[in-house]
Amino acid sequence: MTKKIKSANSSYYKQKLTRVQGAKAYTKLRAQVYGAGIIDREYWYYTFLSFMDIGGLLISLVLLFFVNHWTLVTLVSVAVGFFVVRIGGLLHDAGHRGIFKSPLINDIYGYILSFVIAFPYLAWKIKHNAHHAHTNEEDEDPDLDIPFQFLEEVPKKRDGFARWVHRYQSILYYPLGSLVSFSTRMNGFRTFGRERDVKFYSLAVAQVIALFCWYILPFLVFPLYKAGLFFVVNNIFTGFYLLNIFAPNHKGMPQIKKGLEYSFVEQQIITSRNITRNWLIDYLYLGLNYQIEHHLFVNCPRNKLNQIGPYVKDLCNQYKIPFLEMSAFDSNKFIVSELKKAEAYAR
Repeated sequence: MTKKIKSANSSYYKQKLTRVQGAKAYTKLRAQVYGAGIIDREYWYYTFLSFMDIGGLLISLVLLFFVNHWTLVTLVSVAVGFFVVRIGGLLHDAGHRGIFKSPLINDIYGYILSFVIAFPYLAWKIKHNAHHAHTNEEDEDPDLDIPFQFLEEVPKKRDGFARWVHRYQSILYYPLGSLVSFSTRMNGFRTFGRERDVKFYSLAVAQVIALFCWYILPFLVFPLYKAGLFFVVNNIFTGFYLLNIFAPNHKGMPQIKKGLEYSFVEQQIITSRNITRNWLIDYLYLGLNYQIEHHLFVNCPRNKLNQIGPYVKDLCNQYKIPFLEMSAFDSNKFIVSELKKAEAYAR
């Protein structure tokens, strides 16, 4: 029997493949992609990328020590935030085993980068792996555990602040979403608190030291106005940038009720949305504009993700599976529209 899943705008998606058919389709797709050498490591590319992004952060931090006028402090703070997110992209690729062949070397590189930008690498990886394993699956995908709601039905557990946000979420989306830099860094401590071993305690200590360097140290070495301006501008810009490269990927896409069984290949395609490519989008989105391809082949180097698209589109055409792609502007417009549609059900 064909199963249906409900999307945010009340439309339904009808399942096209059984799990067996999906497994066969993905096996064929995987053979094509690996056979074309698309998953092969790109060491020179990531060496160049690491040099540019880490170097950009270091130069921006050095400049921060020498500028004092508020306009220059603001511009440099934006530059720092920009390169923090780009280093976060390297950390993301390392977490997916997309940079090195060795899982250990990928993790070592990820831990080094996480300390540089005060990002809880291991805690994020646990959460992010769950997202990839249960993409847009209710009660399973941790990325759905946010104040914003895209379904018409209001979850019973939503009350207080969450319900208030739901009522005005189309207006609050960008202001609250821009705080994701804080929430991501702080939420790592939930994982540290649940795990009772030396490894997690050590990582928690390292995270506290890194957060001290980013959030407290500026107030000890800079004048109050300069430290405060850096704190606000850097963190708000970092959050806004993160919001705009991660939210367009799944927000407003179909959500799957817990217990419904979809094939891996179909679930990843129907719950993900691509952003129309050009050289600037490829650069700014850290390769995440190819979200469908990324979810199907998480360990693919980001500069090769566009090569997977034709194979995936052939599969989608064969089985009549929608392959959704929007411009960056239209994607944001779509998200706000879906938030607004769901608002009425919280009032």
